[in-house]
Amino acid sequence: MHPTLQNVDRVEELLQRQTNDLPYDYKSLFPVDGFWAKRASQKRLAFLKRIDDELRALLWPGERVAFLTSGVLVSFWESYFLGLPMYYLNRRALILTNERLILVQIDSRRRPRELRSQVLLRAIGKVGSTLLGNVTLRLEAGKQYTIAYMPRRDRRALIGLTATMRGQATKTGAAEAIEHLCPHCYVVVADHPVECPSCHGAFKSSKTAGLRSLLFPGLGDIYLGHWRFAIFEILVTSFFWLSVLLPDETRADRDRLAGAIVVFLLFHVPDAIATRYVARQGHYPSATVS
Repeated sequence: MHPTLQNVDRVEELLQRQTNDLPYDYKSLFPVDGFWAKRASQKRLAFLKRIDDELRALLWPGERVAFLTSGVLVSFWESYFLGLPMYYLNRRALILTNERLILVQIDSRRRPRELRSQVLLRAIGKVGSTLLGNVTLRLEAGKQYTIAYMPRRDRRALIGLTATMRGQATKTGAAEAIEHLCPHCYVVVADHPVECPSCHGAFKSSKTAGLRSLLFPGLGDIYLGHWRFAIFEILVTSFFWLSVLLPDETRADRDRLAGAIVVFLLFHVPDAIATRYVARQGHYPSATVS
């Protein structure tokens, strides 16, 4: 963490300091017009401290941060088929700069995790809100994203600042979707190669993740680093396998085989498909040296 952030506890102290040594616009990051605004800004300062090191590494020369908030990228199909785990895995820090909207995967304590992505401001068509309190992000190319669980005050600020900053942005691009960044060097990496074309840092394979989950649910999540989901899946699947495989004189071998097929089709196959899908939501860094 930068010493300037490390040595302050209150937003008011930060606003009194010179900002030339940091890539942050304190006035737009930490509004203090009223009790609730001060309280929200104080929480945002704690959030910024958690991601400061990661964020500095991501920023381009001359790029400045105008706003910071958090939310959950959601879609109807993910919610319907994959359920609550996607709300945990899709948590993002949303960092608005003078050139782009950066998305950093975070955990439940708002600490950075593996995935990084971006949307250039000039590629954004419109940012709006829904009746359910979500933010909609529509790209010029037509694709739309929904961001849920963003504080109401932050929704208004993000929508207004994005419209303002978009007119000032200089970087242009015609991305059809959110662009995934290399977790090693932070350049845009299209598709899902085994390594970064720029720095040759290795990525974890979605195929490997899916095959491991097909072998036994949870193994693919261990490979990706999702230990909580892995333990839950291993325990649940083990329970059903034990109910099928434990000796039972009243059960015929044919019934035992049928039970094994049912467990495989209901647990192994769906988990393999889901794990492969999750692995393709960004570039998970691999410790393997290419």
